[in-house]
Amino acid sequence: MYILDSSKYFSKQNCVEITGMPASGKTTFVRQLMDENSNTINVNGNLPKNNLWRQFKKITYAFLLFLRFPSLFIKDTKIIISSKQNSYKNLYSVLTNWYLIIYQYKKYSSGKAIYIWDQGLFQGIWSIYYSSSSNFNYKHLLEDKTLPQTVYLTDADDLELIFRSNKRKDNIRLDYNNKEEIINGREAMEKTINVMQQIGYQKN
Repeated sequence: MYILDSSKYFSKQNCVEITGMPASGKTTFVRQLMDENSNTINVNGNLPKNNLWRQFKKITYAFLLFLRFPSLFIKDTKIIISSKQNSYKNLYSVLTNWYLIIYQYKKYSSGKAIYIWDQGLFQGIWSIYYSSSSNFNYKHLLEDKTLPQTVYLTDADDLELIFRSNKRKDNIRLDYNNKEEIINGREAMEKTINVMQQIGYQKN
């Protein structure tokens, strides 16, 4: 578990993220936290299960984010493009995921409930690193965002991740049958944890 201790970056105590490799148990951990506290809301649980409708939702949120916060939208887009994604498909994926996450934070971070993301800001950072071929200014990307006060990390060994991914019915970006992709995913996670530590997250 990591807790933010920073005077520069703004966080909210009622915002929690679970981050980790695909199939590492993020959704299961969210369910566990929700069982422990009835005042907890799974933000991504409100998204459509159907992929077509989910993509429509992402595009809608991207459009609304641009209308409400055009300067932020343009800044974030430029930074993510500067990461030099290895395909247009991955560029589309990381951009629409990022817009979705940012809009969700704008929409859900107020109130007394505890909001949990299993696909939040730092999973978005992992996603950018996973398919990038260049470094990007993550500090500039995060400096005007509401950050989660607490971030939990989930993990499992490679054999367990391969087993879980083969059982899943939905598609994930990382192909666990490809050793190079596993290595790339691990490296992206190390970079993501380094980002968290650089901006003030302390391991608890």
